[in-house]
Amino acid sequence: MKTAYYKTKIGIIKLTYQEKIYKIELVEEVNSINEKTSQTDKVIKEINQYLSKYRKEFSIYNLVRLEGTRFQKEVWHELQNIPYGEAKSYKEIAKNIGNENAVRAVASAIGKNPLMIIIPCHRVIGSDGKMHGYAYGINLKKYLLDLESKI
Repeated sequence: MKTAYYKTKIGIIKLTYQEKIYKIELVEEVNSINEKTSQTDKVIKEINQYLSKYRKEFSIYNLVRLEGTRFQKEVWHELQNIPYGEAKSYKEIAKNIGNENAVRAVASAIGKNPLMIIIPCHRVIGSDGKMHGYAYGINLKKYLLDLESKI
């Protein structure tokens, strides 16, 4: 696996890839081995456009590869159906994939989302309308939701 690091408005984003990008995550520091490519540049360009309110949808899904269980992939694909600027509950996601009793399993799958921002797990909230957990902290989740609501 190779890695590419980019500084963004929200911090350092690390892309892990081979032929396709497997992981997009926020990290604390840049590694000394930073192997940027035109492919990673294109992905980060779209993320930066999103963070600058110029982009509501991503066109780079052909550059990524989801690795996970069938259930996880089903949840992650459902997250992509949440419209920009909207939020859905864990229960709504479970219901939409045909298993409304799988709320905890859905939450677990969302917590393992390998492609932050482009698979918009930040758009998932609790049934009570409150933010519950985010791999990169509630403050970033709130920032991303506020960013989308101010267009």
